[in-house]
Amino acid sequence: MFKKLLAGLLAASLVLSLASCNNGGGETSSTESTGGDSSAAESTGGNEGGDGEYSGTLTIWEGDPTRAVCGDAYKAYFAEKYPNLEIKMETKTENTYQSALSSAFGANQGPDVFWNWGTKNGILESIVAEDYVMPLTDIADMSLFEKDGEKTMISGICYVDDVLYGVPTAAVDTRTIYYNKDIFEEHGYEPSTDLADFEAMCDQMLADGIQPLTVAATEYSSLFHVYDFILCACKGGPEFIKDTEAVKAKQNDPRGVYALEKYMSWRDKGYFSPASTGNDASAAVLEFATGGTAMIICGSWLLSNVKGANEDLNFGVYKLANEEDGKIYSCITANGAYSIAANTQNLDNAKMFIEWMCTAEAQKTWMDACNSVPGIPEVEAADPIATEIGTADEQISGYYELLAATAVNGTPNKADEENWVPLWNGQITVEEFANRVAEQQDAVK
Repeated sequence: MFKKLLAGLLAASLVLSLASCNNGGGETSSTESTGGDSSAAESTGGNEGGDGEYSGTLTIWEGDPTRAVCGDAYKAYFAEKYPNLEIKMETKTENTYQSALSSAFGANQGPDVFWNWGTKNGILESIVAEDYVMPLTDIADMSLFEKDGEKTMISGICYVDDVLYGVPTAAVDTRTIYYNKDIFEEHGYEPSTDLADFEAMCDQMLADGIQPLTVAATEYSSLFHVYDFILCACKGGPEFIKDTEAVKAKQNDPRGVYALEKYMSWRDKGYFSPASTGNDASAAVLEFATGGTAMIICGSWLLSNVKGANEDLNFGVYKLANEEDGKIYSCITANGAYSIAANTQNLDNAKMFIEWMCTAEAQKTWMDACNSVPGIPEVEAADPIATEIGTADEQISGYYELLAATAVNGTPNKADEENWVPLWNGQITVEEFANRVAEQQDAVK
């Protein structure tokens, strides 16, 4: 299925290469780009005037604090186009996002428009089932994303039971290593695509008093993104992912376990900084950007945050080849979507925003803000580093996104989410982690 959905995207990637161009418990964390009450039920305005002018407010929620940069871009754009329209942006943490949305909507409050992961993790389906999301079939023109009228990997996550509930943020998300070029040059480290060379280099860094890596280990999503990266480099990893996609392999498959053991061996050797255990994504980015570590393994979507943390940082993209076949693999996923809250009091403004997000101009505004890797040929990357991130010998799916299809009655995504941090903290073993997820993969025979 993934291959069929990916066909259009691969063509887009070719065009781009030739042309050159989400996370802890506790209280919900919010960041408002403007002051005032952000509840949709109490927002004011939201009417289109006779001259096509929009006014009042539009409140947008994002499920990741690193996406605050999107709000800045939207405010700048609409301040010029509709100066009487106030954009309010709030960000939440991934682990609390679903409960925050459900609680707000249940109280007839919340955002007018909210970003989500589509059907990648069950949140959209859950709140659709609660009638909190407005169908967009008669609002959104999907031709930018579906050239032949068929769903693609980019757009497929926006549908629940074949009804459109979101407009894609049409980027390709992948996993990457950024490295500090100045640290490498100062100490004579040479980037190598060979996995054994990489590990030897990390050992030497430790001997030299240099911390090799950081990760946001308080966030399960950051931890499984690193797993994707390691799967791509480990023997049998790409085939394990493909067999999972074909519903032929469980998490406790020896190939999946081998990559998990490699991952935890890096932790045990001290490759990851001591601060990693307490890092969220923002802290991990800051640690790397300020020279605390030589490298960071993270999502491609954090490129803008890395640059924002240190404008003078001299960094590049480090790629690892698979230790078995020598090919460079890249785990990619669709990014997400914007949806309209069913209880919005600013429907005109919300519809205007969704209609705008169906244009190449809007997608470029969003992607440039995040320095994302474009997944449609109409948008080229603003940053050459984003182009480099998207270059690979073969693109395959991220592992987590395949889990739902491996279950009939089980909940492997939930098991995966709940057990990454305990695995990192040493509360469970690799075997226990693998078996807890595998037990939920009841569609695999």
